[in-house]
Amino acid sequence: MALEIAGALAIAALVLWLVFEPLIFSPRPGFAIPEPEAAEETRRGMALIALKEIEFDRETGKLSDQDYELLKDRYSAEALDALAAEEDAPASAGATGDPEERIAAQLRQLRAAEPSGPPAPATCPGCGPRPESDALFCSSCGRPLAAAVYCSGCGTPLDPASQFCAACGSRVAA
Repeated sequence: MALEIAGALAIAALVLWLVFEPLIFSPRPGFAIPEPEAAEETRRGMALIALKEIEFDRETGKLSDQDYELLKDRYSAEALDALAAEEDAPASAGATGDPEERIAAQLRQLRAAEPSGPPAPATCPGCGPRPESDALFCSSCGRPLAAAVYCSGCGTPLDPASQFCAACGSRVAA
């Protein structure tokens, strides 16, 4: 009987230790898994996105030319400062070491990306876009519908049979 009580007390002490140990002692270093910073959360990424947004606002008439120039100068300077701070960053494709050209290359890449919104409507090879958003076959001719597929990483249109994006190399979701 005494042996059973001693065993139960030992198990209870072990359980209490396992439960309260993280609360009593600070976590040990080395357990944190480093997470890469998203491109749009960096100084450079935020400045480039701001440049894209102010250009869109100017094109849609929400921003005057004078305000656009003021904001463009400010965000361009911020992007240049961020690019200068990144010493070991490789140059973008098609851009030289000139910061202005690197910013222009990034802006071209952002403008070329398709918006990440609702998927494009399914299209019939013979009849064109169909109004039925969830249809698998054309309601007029019965052909299978081809839904437009875009890369979730960069927005580039994908080949239906591809497993990886040709532009950024990310794996295509099944």
